[in-house]
Amino acid sequence: MTTVIRQDDLIESVADALQFISYYHPKDFIDGVYKAYQKEESQAAKDAMAQILINSRMCAEGH
Repeated sequence: MTTVIRQDDLIESVADALQFISYYHPKDFIDGVYKAYQKEESQAAKDAMAQILINSRMCAEGH
């Protein structure tokens, strides 16, 4: 028996996976970003990391 994987199904699956990992971050990633945020001196970099942390929290809370 041969299994056929359609190109569109593969593309959709990969896109869904990338979308998922862009929203849901493992705790060690969040901890690392937070530690980097605390040490960072550049306000622009701190703002970018803060936005990542805020977005991650909102996604985890279902917003």
